Amino acid sequence: MMIIGICIIVAALPMATASPILKSHQVNNLFRHERAMLTNGSFSGIFAEKNETGYVPIGTLSGTFAGENTGTFEGVWALDNGSASGSFNGWYFSHIFLGQVNTTGVEGSSWVLGLYRVNTTDNSFEAAAILFGTDNYAIRYAMGTI
Repeated sequence: MMIIGICIIVAALPMATASPILKSHQVNNLFRHERAMLTNGSFSGIFAEKNETGYVPIGTLSGTFAGENTGTFEGVWALDNGSASGSFNGWYFSHIFLGQVNTTGVEGSSWVLGLYRVNTTDNSFEAAAILFGTDNYAIRYAMGTI
C-alpha cells in the first residue's frame, strides 16, 4: 500500500509543479468548476510511452464515463500495430482512477491506478497511470478529448 501511495505522489509531482501556487479555496473552486461540466460523456485519444525525447504513441482508446465527482468509466483500447486490443473499466474519484484492463484472448486482468486532469476550455484530458500485471508493471500516459 505504501508503494502505491509513493507512486501516486511521484506521478502527481509534474502536475503540481506545472501549476501556479494557489490558495486552498482557489484549488477547490478550480476542481469544482472543472468537474461540474463532466456529468456523463465520452472520451477518445491515444496512449503512449515516454522516453527521453517525449511521448511515443502506441495505441488508441475510447470510452464513456458516468458520474460527477465520483463515477465509473469503461472503454476499449487497441495497439497501433494491431498486435493486441481489449477493454477497460473502473471507477474515478475526484482526479484519481482505479480499474482493470483486459486483453482480448488473454485470461485475467491487469489493475490500473492513475491520475487525470481535464481542461474544460478545450475539452481535453491528460492522464498518467501505472498498470500492474502479474509479474511486472508499466507506466502509460494518455491524452485526448472528452
